[in-house]
Amino acid sequence: MGKRIMKEKHYDALSLGILVLDVFGKPIEQFPPAGTSLFFDSVEIHGGGCAYNTGVDMSRLGLKVCVMGLVGDDAFGDLLLDFLKKENVDISGIQKTNKAGTSFSFVMVEGRGQRRIYTSFGASGLLCHNDVCLKQIDDSKLLHIGGACMLNALDGEGEVELLRYARSAGTLTCMDPVYRPETAHLIVQCLPYLDYFFPNTEESVHITGYSEPADQLRFYLEGGVKIAGIKTGGYGCLVSDGKTLWTMGIYDVPVVDTCGAGDAFVGGFLYSAIKGRSVPECARFASAVASLCVTGIGATAPIPHAREVTAFMDKHSLRMEESPV
Repeated sequence: MGKRIMKEKHYDALSLGILVLDVFGKPIEQFPPAGTSLFFDSVEIHGGGCAYNTGVDMSRLGLKVCVMGLVGDDAFGDLLLDFLKKENVDISGIQKTNKAGTSFSFVMVEGRGQRRIYTSFGASGLLCHNDVCLKQIDDSKLLHIGGACMLNALDGEGEVELLRYARSAGTLTCMDPVYRPETAHLIVQCLPYLDYFFPNTEESVHITGYSEPADQLRFYLEGGVKIAGIKTGGYGCLVSDGKTLWTMGIYDVPVVDTCGAGDAFVGGFLYSAIKGRSVPECARFASAVASLCVTGIGATAPIPHAREVTAFMDKHSLRMEESPV
């Protein structure tokens, strides 16, 4: 796929979409009855949202990344920008708005690491085509749209237009959705313009109408996606280029917090793809990054440099099966 990159690009990747301030509480096993209180042990504040997570993950792995989106003109927005600056991410494509507050999530993590999330759309829901700097798409090897279906002002035709533009600029394209009811058609119309697409199997049930991951994968490939993957959580993933299907399990690691694991998989896959690796090599590396993500609190905090991911892979095995499509 690198053959489509026709000129030298300033950025390895542009991650566009949802930017959220995440507040994590752990452990939270249940909701208190109305008018009463329960207590938990720890609280942490992190940057989050699909575009933030995948962008920061790629930067931590070693790529030159810019992140684009909207934040509120408020203290939460300032905090998100400070987090991104510390991650060595270009934030020149992020704008502030006074029409909504910064998107916010309260993440309730149970003792086993699974999470429940309350989210407000906030500024991210106002991001529209006019907020996007097309020059940064020109200057990027890859455009990733993180959080499709929660970008209310951009979803659908706005995303299609950006993906078409990226293709014309020789920029590779990727999308990762956050499914909401009655939004399947917004995703389907983007499929012909995607080089990479990595939804999870729960999202794909609604988007495709199929319950089996293999059928979901086939739906995306037949829809025009060049390389598609289905994330199946604790069971692993399926990835295909339309000719070969790779099925893999997961690395055995202690699970602290599952928040951001899907975004970490995407970031790891795109890192490897930009480095010119084969599809199965990309999938193995992506699985390792996702596994390392769940070993700590926060969607990006546990992600190391690529060399540490490689060292982890050298010490741990991963089941992978290959079959023709």
